[in-house]
Amino acid sequence: MLRRFFAISLFTFPPLAPAADWPQDGGNAQRTAYTSEEPELPWVFAWAWNGPDATGGTGRHRYHQLQPHVPYEARICLGGGLIFAPAGEQGIFALRVADGTEAWHFGSGTCVATAAYDDDTGTVFVGTHEGVVYKLAASTGTVLGQVSAGGPVGKALLLADGKIHALTDSGVLHQWETTSLRELWKYAAGASAQTLPAFSADPPAVIFATADLKVHCVSATDGKAKWVVSPAGKDAPEGAEFTGGWPVVAARHGIVFVRLLAPKIDEVLWSGGGPKGKWPKTNEAIRQRLLAHPELQNLFALRLSDGQPAFIPAIGPAGVEDLHEGKPRLRVHSFPVLKTIAGREFAYLHWRNGDTTDPTWDARWDSHLGEMVLDADSVSGCAAGDLRFVQFEAHGGWSHVTDESCPLSMAGDTLFQAHWDVSQSARITDRSPGLGRIRSQPIQTTALPPVVRHARLTPEALDPITHWSADALTLMDGRYYGSPGFWTYANVLDPPTPTRDAYSEGVLPRFTCVAAGHIIVQGNGGELLVLRTHSK
Repeated sequence: MLRRFFAISLFTFPPLAPAADWPQDGGNAQRTAYTSEEPELPWVFAWAWNGPDATGGTGRHRYHQLQPHVPYEARICLGGGLIFAPAGEQGIFALRVADGTEAWHFGSGTCVATAAYDDDTGTVFVGTHEGVVYKLAASTGTVLGQVSAGGPVGKALLLADGKIHALTDSGVLHQWETTSLRELWKYAAGASAQTLPAFSADPPAVIFATADLKVHCVSATDGKAKWVVSPAGKDAPEGAEFTGGWPVVAARHGIVFVRLLAPKIDEVLWSGGGPKGKWPKTNEAIRQRLLAHPELQNLFALRLSDGQPAFIPAIGPAGVEDLHEGKPRLRVHSFPVLKTIAGREFAYLHWRNGDTTDPTWDARWDSHLGEMVLDADSVSGCAAGDLRFVQFEAHGGWSHVTDESCPLSMAGDTLFQAHWDVSQSARITDRSPGLGRIRSQPIQTTALPPVVRHARLTPEALDPITHWSADALTLMDGRYYGSPGFWTYANVLDPPTPTRDAYSEGVLPRFTCVAAGHIIVQGNGGELLVLRTHSK
């Protein structure tokens, strides 16, 4: 019955009023991964791109994000009724958000990172591996101008205050006017770039991190360094890197978050010091362990004024598994999501706490979703950097698995986790001050329909019109998701999985965002599954 409801609803909903865009990576120049647009239920399948065919197979999969240019950061952006999807050597596609049809295709460059849409000028800026940044008419894809960055642009472009910023792989940051493309300045970091750039309005600055484990804060006014710091200093573990991440600016508190991770799994997973390697059960004990073992700190809250620590977040190290030279390692893949509630900023992110659902679990399962306060005044009894439990793992999914920490995003009160198996979501319903202090009394949420990447479906259950299963979902990798939901592929693993031995594939463009009345679920191979939401 539920399955039939979703099929009918797809055709009977009235057009939605225009809602917010997602004009660049992270949704905004501060990379907060937050939008105020609430994705109201019911959700219905709208369309898919670069993904499943009529039988749920891979027949319409056109490209995915692997060698030679490793475009694992090729996430989409959205503006002017179009989704801009980077496609590696195939360039970039502009898709109509209403129905997924192709508006235009730009194939004159290799696009391995997120573009930036400028609503003021009706243009979209595209960086390429060939080192050229193009200005295109957003509606037609016509080239309106181009400039040379002097090297490959493998990180998302940054649009802020009428300026476009491009960071080359070699660590050179450029700023151009969006209208004339006149270069205003460039800054050479002296080391290769490892994060994309983020923007602070006060002070006006661009922040990014490099392979020498330094964080650069560059004046957006003149391109000169305001400060350069090594947050881990001499305590940085061997092989640590910022690669694949992004700074997040908490504007109200004058803070930028950056995340560093040591890739050695054994040193990260079993680092808590408690029973079975689990982390402590209180914020203060977690912080004391970080103070005693500074090499374990991997999330840094730096003051925008001078780059010095604002506080120590009570966050133990976690990441996502991939393979390097045939051996498993961890890479950083989950970053704070910033939301302002009643004038106060809060961060949502994964954290480690030994108060686990099953007491027999070891450190591989001591992760949770948490809400972090950024000062001592936002929640009574909480200090800056303290976290409260958010009900999430109880709804299914794998937010408790420490080596499966995947990207988070937020729309209104709805949190999304883009795990490699499922885009999971839950809506916060009660965050009273007394909640979240212990795992058994978390901030309350309501589970929302999941979108699994791949599902085992019988011929009777496979409905390509709705992409909905009314039954609990069994995944192709053997995992089980105990609720009805949407599916992307049926009876086949999603690309690029079969080409490697580790299913997670490490850092990939998987991400979920909400914009223009739609939920855009981007998968491991760059495929899109789009749901239409319903505004009350």
